[in-house]
Amino acid sequence: MNATSLPKTDTMLPVAGAGEDATTLALAAAADALATGQVAAADIGLLTHSWIFDPSAADCTIAPRLARLLGAKQAVALGVRQMSNGGAMGLHCAVAHMLGEPRIEHSLVLTSDAHGEEAVWRWQQSVGTALGDAATAVLLSRASGPMSVQAMVSNSMTQEELWWAARLPDGAVTVPPNVFRARRCVRTSVEQVFADAGMELDDPRVVVTMLPRLDRDFVGGIFYELLPPAEVLNLTEDTGHLFSGDLAANLNHLYTERPLSPGEYGLIINIGVGLTVTMLMVRGEREERR
Repeated sequence: MNATSLPKTDTMLPVAGAGEDATTLALAAAADALATGQVAAADIGLLTHSWIFDPSAADCTIAPRLARLLGAKQAVALGVRQMSNGGAMGLHCAVAHMLGEPRIEHSLVLTSDAHGEEAVWRWQQSVGTALGDAATAVLLSRASGPMSVQAMVSNSMTQEELWWAARLPDGAVTVPPNVFRARRCVRTSVEQVFADAGMELDDPRVVVTMLPRLDRDFVGGIFYELLPPAEVLNLTEDTGHLFSGDLAANLNHLYTERPLSPGEYGLIINIGVGLTVTMLMVRGEREERR
């Protein structure tokens, strides 16, 4: 991620510098992922891109534009808009797409938001924490790598759309979010992702759970006593909330900073606007990393 870190309270927030925008950052992240995985852009069968807000007039075409600029000429390009859970859902779409089309060998899942130093609204913490500019890239391949996807589950609580929509002009909430509904969605998602992975909830092979990069009090209330007995990591204070890139950034943390040994499992949790919870179960496959 090419961004300048600016201090604000206890968080070193990544903020895009001069000449950096959502496209340039996404291209840099994509190029790095392809180089690391030793995969040519021309071999990408599906490219998804998620973002929350693109100030350009052509934001609806950013996915095919990224594919063209990367040289992914054969890739199906898909833009995914689901607020903070967009990157997670982009990954879920890519996993399902590859399962449905076995001829596809590689998919590339991108996110990017870059609004620079002038975006003072990023400090207003309307999502419980400040917003950090970022671009992320996840390369999915059928060939073996340092981690494998063992299960992926998404569940929604669409009733909460009323909480998001029913706001006064000054941002005040008129319909409070239903914490009990959110916790029920989380509990269902945890049970399903473990079941799909063929594991019990107390399986000791699950060694780490990574939470979305949101306010600690918020995630603490939503996930309290619903998670497996493993190390829990919340990296909000390191970066702030990375728009739709939290899940990919957390996956990268398991790749670079907290690598899983072969046979160890990690659970990555994401949530967006209180409407969808996504859970990704990955397994370490080998010590060396491509």
